[in-house]
Amino acid sequence: MANKKLKLTPQQERQFEEDGFFLVEEALSPPEIAELLAVIDELDGRYRRERNLGPHESFQMRNIVALHPVFKKVMDHPGMLPLVVDLMGFNIQLRTSHMDVRPSQVAAVAEKELGSAESFFPWHADQPDYGWPLVDGVIPFMEMKIGYYLTDLTQHNSGAICVVRGSHRTSPWLGGDRRNGADPARIVEVNVRPGTALVWRTALCHCVSPNLSGQARKCLYYGYHPRWIRPSDFEHQDPAVLEGCTLIQLQLLGELGTGKKNYAGDDEAQPVSRYWRPRDEDIPLKAWAEALRQGRAEEANP
Repeated sequence: MANKKLKLTPQQERQFEEDGFFLVEEALSPPEIAELLAVIDELDGRYRRERNLGPHESFQMRNIVALHPVFKKVMDHPGMLPLVVDLMGFNIQLRTSHMDVRPSQVAAVAEKELGSAESFFPWHADQPDYGWPLVDGVIPFMEMKIGYYLTDLTQHNSGAICVVRGSHRTSPWLGGDRRNGADPARIVEVNVRPGTALVWRTALCHCVSPNLSGQARKCLYYGYHPRWIRPSDFEHQDPAVLEGCTLIQLQLLGELGTGKKNYAGDDEAQPVSRYWRPRDEDIPLKAWAEALRQGRAEEANP
């Protein structure tokens, strides 16, 4: 029973291991998309005016779960959270959350080789400064992201993310030499309909295609990692952000599931991080996952 998957299919598990990603179509419903786009457009418009951004400049906002309650709802989306727990376990939290708005660009940006050092968005893998530790030249499974795409990216050069299939395990470069560029046979342009989610390892080499579609690309990303790794967008969230959160949301936002602030325990002579050695009460996702696996759905409301 302990190894039973909550939602992950064998095919998804195989794709995640071998390719480093899989897609979930209709992860978000049309009403959810409309609600998110309304908030994104308001925030993007406000900050573009304040920062005097040009019509073709992209804009990204970080720690969006602190900006509006609608973004917190996506963080533990009931249709997607089981996949995260299946892939990473229950002792996890949010590493980052961000929204990307990439307006249509001038045609000249497509003249540069996709993802090259001279392009507007070079190939890279997500990692902290100085990089992740390597094991036999491979980055261990340190984190994952879910990308939610809210606009139509079905056409070539509509600003979609591009990934090099399997590059979390082997070199993305043709012939193993970066000077040769990414292996074109392994490049996947993620051309998807609105509401599609990309579940992926951030160790995948990725870039973004030019956006020549005439419309802005709008998407959200949520990164998850083990709780003993520090997040990149925040240390602790503001109390106003935590107010009204469920226990699981508290956990994902980096707090203890109890809502208490005794992060180093209660023994001043022998402090120990509750992220390093959590109690069950600190990680409510554990009980939630066990209830789902045992078919007790009434006890598994995030």
